[in-house]
Amino acid sequence: MDIHSKQITSLPHTCGVYIYKNKSGVIIYVGKAIDIQKRVKQYFINSFQLSKKTNQLVASIASIDCIKTVSEFDAFLLESKLISAHQPKYNMIAKDDKSPVYIRIPFHDELPIITLVRKAEGNIGPFQSARVAKVILSNIRKIVPFCSQNIHNGKRCFYTHLGLCNPCPSEIVTLEKSRRKALTHIYRKNIFLIKKVFEGKSIAVRLQMEKLMKTHSKNQEFEQAARLRDHIHHLDNLMQTHFDSSLYTTPSNDVEETLAKELKDLLVILSPYYPTLSKLQRIECIDISQVAGLHAVGSLVVLDCGRINTSLYRKFSIHDISHQNDLQMIQQVVKRRFKHAEWGYPDLLIVDGGKAQVSAAANILSEVEEGYIPVIGLSKRLEHIIVQDSGALKELHIPITRPGLHIILRIRDESHRFAHAYHVTKRKRAFLPGI
Repeated sequence: MDIHSKQITSLPHTCGVYIYKNKSGVIIYVGKAIDIQKRVKQYFINSFQLSKKTNQLVASIASIDCIKTVSEFDAFLLESKLISAHQPKYNMIAKDDKSPVYIRIPFHDELPIITLVRKAEGNIGPFQSARVAKVILSNIRKIVPFCSQNIHNGKRCFYTHLGLCNPCPSEIVTLEKSRRKALTHIYRKNIFLIKKVFEGKSIAVRLQMEKLMKTHSKNQEFEQAARLRDHIHHLDNLMQTHFDSSLYTTPSNDVEETLAKELKDLLVILSPYYPTLSKLQRIECIDISQVAGLHAVGSLVVLDCGRINTSLYRKFSIHDISHQNDLQMIQQVVKRRFKHAEWGYPDLLIVDGGKAQVSAAANILSEVEEGYIPVIGLSKRLEHIIVQDSGALKELHIPITRPGLHIILRIRDESHRFAHAYHVTKRKRAFLPGI
């Protein structure tokens, strides 16, 4: 346990995979985690709390390695590939002889519904487990909307309300002929874009989406353009780092190089407006989640040297603001966060919003004894951030191709996710006080 304790404390609080080896150096188990160190620690609790198989695994561990990834999605992909390549003993036991999972897209159907199956013939895969396949589809859905629900006349699926299935086949089939034909064409185009992504033609998909985004922008259809911008961003994240099983035997610095490039570029973007900004070791992002002012919460997520660090996350239940006032909510969260000097201070604070939100946060930050902390906002209008320029707030356009923008969008998305998850939990507790 002493040897393991030393190895465990050296593990990072980041996304990635952890790898257990026996005394012969053979890989006996590969797992994935949002927080590698936290997950590995769970294996070394009191043995009576573990299953028999897990105790056997722990007894066989001689060394622990890990590979950090940029995102949880990459961790899922890498875990699947490492298990396929090395077939570790305890991963094979855990499978319980289940056959691999495949993604089925019935292209011959007028409105193809994407599902998971166990048959290989004509399907996409294999994937190590249903969970891995679901995570992959979840990420693909953020790039190209699709449906996974059986068609119910007139009753749109759940994902339609989240903007992740559009148009929905269940609604399409109820429309008059010409409208049905037009939306069927759009839906099938989406399905074939997904096919291209799985075929490794992501660059072609990106170019097609970027061209359409520019058309919408030129026509001042900013909502459609912004939606495509977000899809392109998710596709960029998917394309950004390619993992395969050789990463373990031949370690790569691709992830570190990508993060360093993003941070350096972001510093270049911001330096003209924040001359005292010399490093971006710690970046924090604050987001608010609420519905009409109800069950309002705030989230604080942290990037440490470009990496998500879940151990530094904080969540805030917003008090004494009964109406929908986003600015007051932001100010409350910023004020409560910066009462905690023991948490340390960020080199940069990002708020999700425009000039009003940045101004609200900056007013509170001006009272922080630590000194000046730069704050920027992420506008909903295409690739625009809000910066402070000669005492005024300014919208700054950043091309989607700039690495510095990628890191801002990544922390914004993570902040959205974390805030929304807490909001949903709080809302459920309001309806079910016993949980």
